[in-house]
Amino acid sequence: MSSQAVDYAALEASTSVEEITENWSNRDILRSLKNDDLSALWLCAPDLADDYEDYVLCGSPELGWLGHFVTKSTRLESFGIHGREIFYNCSERSVERFFEDLGGCSHIKKIHFAITDLAGIIYKLGNAIKSNSITHWSMDGCFLGIPEATFLFNTFRDDMNSLEELHIDCDDGDEGLNDLDDNVMAGCIQSLTACTGMRKLNLNYLKLCNNSCAALSGIVPRIAALLELSLCGNSINDGSVEILACGLAACKHLRSLNLSQNRISDNGLDVLIQGLPVSVTHVAMGSNAVTLARQLPLLRFKKLDLMGNAFSLDGPRVIAASFVDPECRLEELNLERSNIGDEGVTTLVKGLQSNNRLARMYLYGSTITESGWNAFIPILCDTSSINATHGSNHTLQVLGGTYNLPKDVETLLHLNSEQDKSRVAAAKILRTHRHLDMRPLFGWEFGLLPYVIAWLERFAESRLDLKLSSVYEFVRAMPMKVTDRVVDKTKGKKRKLNS
Repeated sequence: MSSQAVDYAALEASTSVEEITENWSNRDILRSLKNDDLSALWLCAPDLADDYEDYVLCGSPELGWLGHFVTKSTRLESFGIHGREIFYNCSERSVERFFEDLGGCSHIKKIHFAITDLAGIIYKLGNAIKSNSITHWSMDGCFLGIPEATFLFNTFRDDMNSLEELHIDCDDGDEGLNDLDDNVMAGCIQSLTACTGMRKLNLNYLKLCNNSCAALSGIVPRIAALLELSLCGNSINDGSVEILACGLAACKHLRSLNLSQNRISDNGLDVLIQGLPVSVTHVAMGSNAVTLARQLPLLRFKKLDLMGNAFSLDGPRVIAASFVDPECRLEELNLERSNIGDEGVTTLVKGLQSNNRLARMYLYGSTITESGWNAFIPILCDTSSINATHGSNHTLQVLGGTYNLPKDVETLLHLNSEQDKSRVAAAKILRTHRHLDMRPLFGWEFGLLPYVIAWLERFAESRLDLKLSSVYEFVRAMPMKVTDRVVDKTKGKKRKLNS
């Protein structure tokens, strides 16, 4: 049966879903689409299908019926293709007709491609893009040649105010997914000028360098809504960063910048620290050329990723200097696979003694021994006195994916995960101080005793021994004051014979 010769509208009433496809999973998807009860449709290669929502095509007739129901749908918002040779058993005309039908569905907002050969289909998508108010366009692991990239970005050149997220990632662990270069991408990026409503822009593994960064620097100030920018796996160096930072300085709403797997050194990191707008709180600089060989203020970001950088011997000291700064905003720091050993950990620990912001520090993949991990114990729970325990670090909760943490360190980190830090401090005190020394409180005399009892009632309900011993210490230290109080209360009163 030739797909172009079929009048699906005329046959719909007399054709059941069971007659269209023998695949039971396909039947469920097709039935939902026919009943206008499907919001997302994924066409998937047989070897990649692992979800009930993945549709595996069995030929042109099925594709024709899919296109027919897609055109009628009022709920279908997302369409995607996962895998290569999706249409291998479909006629060229049936594929063309399907994409024509896709363009006729005016409700589609999101389009996704994963591990797909775009050369044969991207030119068929023009109408689908232009006839819909696309908000999300995503490509992962797809080969992108110069003609395909040029066509795609030229399509974005038209009125694309609706586009909120553009994600293009040509990484599959191989460098053969595109034949682009910096000049080609610079021209493509210029086309994004019309996408003024974009909130997330990811251009990963596209060989961006100086020219592309210059193009980005020119357009990002016009994208006022931009919140996240990812330029992972490109050829961006210190010079590129300097060019890019000029444009990013005007992005007053930008929150996150990912420049991992580029060629940026300490100089480039310094440019970012000095030049990024204050709105940026998350920066990823993993697998670059950052060594921290000189003092850099790392304290301005809340989340900083430096994993996979080969730090100099002075690196831990540079990080610790930011920890001790009272203006340090760091809440999460990734130092995985950054050659930090026991000596480096000791330096980091010293910096954390007065830090009450950092909650997560990832050190997985470093050469840290049990001795190094145990260096965290004194700052997490200083047992030298009750006051010291109370003033310990109650914020640090994660040391990141480590499978060989000593039990005591793991326990203390788990305690710190409690939101009520008063309860955390009390738990550490009760865990490490079996006897509470009341002597430092004697200067307040009995005025403080009710507060001591109240504290014990709240945090040590089952510790009657602590309550009694605390009262006993006060009484033993000030016996005459106890006697005076008893005398004062009984003076002037007649005493019964059996008193």
